[in-house]
Amino acid sequence: MKRLRPYFFELVALANLLILAVFAYESIFLLGDILRVFGALFLAIGVQALIGIGVRALIGIVRGNRAYLRRIRRRAWMLDTLRLVFFNALMIFTYGWLKLIVPLYRAANYDAALWELDRTLAFGVSPTIFLLDLFRGVALRAIDWSYANIFYASMAVATMFFLSHPSRRIRIAFANGNVAMWIAGAWLYFAIPSIGPAYRFPDSWFPYAKALHITQNLQILLMSNFMAVLRAWNGLPHGPISFALGIGAFPSLHVAFQTYVFLWMRRLWLSGQVLFAVFAFVIFIGSMITGWHYLVDGLAGFAMAYVAYRIAIRSCRRLFSRA
Repeated sequence: MKRLRPYFFELVALANLLILAVFAYESIFLLGDILRVFGALFLAIGVQALIGIGVRALIGIVRGNRAYLRRIRRRAWMLDTLRLVFFNALMIFTYGWLKLIVPLYRAANYDAALWELDRTLAFGVSPTIFLLDLFRGVALRAIDWSYANIFYASMAVATMFFLSHPSRRIRIAFANGNVAMWIAGAWLYFAIPSIGPAYRFPDSWFPYAKALHITQNLQILLMSNFMAVLRAWNGLPHGPISFALGIGAFPSLHVAFQTYVFLWMRRLWLSGQVLFAVFAFVIFIGSMITGWHYLVDGLAGFAMAYVAYRIAIRSCRRLFSRA
């Protein structure tokens, strides 16, 4: 049997988990049952992959083209799928752990600096407040609903699309850039700790509680988790802790992910290109209106997506000529 070589995304995910395990081993108790958490991630990603495979297979059967069925029956393709699911789950686990413990290891806070940087870029006007004042009534409620739902839906669509893709090179290259982007973003939370404008300057968002009730309920949930982590770390009674509810503003990886997928879709699927262009725009604008992010967070997300995309393409120089 041909010797298996590790992929770039596997090395990045594993190396960062090991670094974190050494650097922050004292915080591991905050994660609860690690095997259960990782198992849930593995199962969720695996189910999405199976749904994507099923959809592609059904389309192929309806069209009378069984090439896809022949491809996915290959042992190498199935093994790659298992590796992709496993190490994507490992990446999410590492990312969640990193984001969760930022306030435990980094007492600094850069929210005021980010707010002022936004004002400087917008010629003295806060872009978050400008957009919040610009959208009213039904428009604000639509943004509240769309921001809360688009990101999770788009994550599922992208996961199903790329994990089920017939081309090995496309699947691996996408994972290379995606894992690098999310892990780098998690370490940037450490480098520039910030919790976001709605938490740092809440008075600006209180008058919009009814229109932004979905967002603000979620923000309360995240802050409760944030406080539970601090209390647990200090040996005080605390509520339940979820590794998936860490708080971090800079950079906006929601914007980064939508943009990263959009860049890929330009080459692979015209309808997907349009869809994720809309997603990226809605998430970028919505992140400021809802108070999750500053303007500079989104701009950093755009930049990270482009760098990650270039990393992915470089990792497979002849990707599209042989895919």
